[in-house]
Amino acid sequence: MYSYPVPYLAFLAHFHIDCDYFECHELLEEHWKETDGARDSIWVGFIQSAVFLYHYRRGNTAGALRMAQKTLRCFSRNEQALIQLGIDPEQFLFSIRQAADKMKNGAPFKPIAIPITDERLEKEFRHFAKTFHPELNERFLTDKHLLRDRTDVLEARAAAIALKKAGKMTM
Repeated sequence: MYSYPVPYLAFLAHFHIDCDYFECHELLEEHWKETDGARDSIWVGFIQSAVFLYHYRRGNTAGALRMAQKTLRCFSRNEQALIQLGIDPEQFLFSIRQAADKMKNGAPFKPIAIPITDERLEKEFRHFAKTFHPELNERFLTDKHLLRDRTDVLEARAAAIALKKAGKMTM
């Protein structure tokens, strides 16, 4: 039904509609790992852009600035991939630089938009967005990493530690 990857459309929906940058990171991290997993992947740039804005919203200026720099480097190396994904690289890089400068000058957080240039992407995004019904809760969006249910993460971590210990004991 869609020509663009659904995780990418979901990323765009969270980025633009509810500004849930934590969820943006989660969605594309899975997609990135399943597709190429390369550290210089365009997907990493999108993940970094979301992490930049998440830190900015939370007031973590140092972390946000580091992530903005990484984002800009990644996108600068992947401008052609941005174009192929229906994004205006010049405008997007400008928006990131501008947001980082505003943050450095003490401006309060304000979301930015990803400049979509491809009509097909715009159409698919709008269609996808009709099915998108996020819960808008500013505190949860700001502190999601603290407030989310992490049971599955903690169980997976405990299982990995147990396996590691078991492996060491048999050596």
